Amino acid sequence: MREIDFRLLSRVSRRIANAVYSPLEREELIKSITEEFGLEPMSVSLLIEALEDLRESFPEKSPSWYTRAVLRLFSGIKKVSKNHWIVKGFKELGDQYPYYNVIFIKSGKYICDCHMHTYGHVRRMKICTHIAAVMVLRRVGRQLKIL
Repeated sequence: MREIDFRLLSRVSRRIANAVYSPLEREELIKSITEEFGLEPMSVSLLIEALEDLRESFPEKSPSWYTRAVLRLFSGIKKVSKNHWIVKGFKELGDQYPYYNVIFIKSGKYICDCHMHTYGHVRRMKICTHIAAVMVLRRVGRQLKIL
């Protein structure tokens, strides 16, 4: 696996997550982000739409929660099966392990194995950003299927 530039990922993730809160016109934001980081406009647009959708479900979450979810998404999420993903862990985000398993269960809820580790009871109650990253990934995937 190639080395990830955590600071660069943090910057781009913060810009995209904060776009959801920005009063600027959507096209202006997308153009600014794509020029600064060399991303595809369609990818940025779909990601912002997915974050807006997630924000409707979790309006009480802080901008940093969304930033961490985007950072985890950009670092690469491996789909293991239909309802199972592996999300990379980061020491910089307080992760104790290199990878976390996220599973979507039949009851319509997600579980993450970070819930079984230190402070897992807190993350379970507040929804961890490992799960948030998978939720964003799935929302972007649904958007791509519509196009």
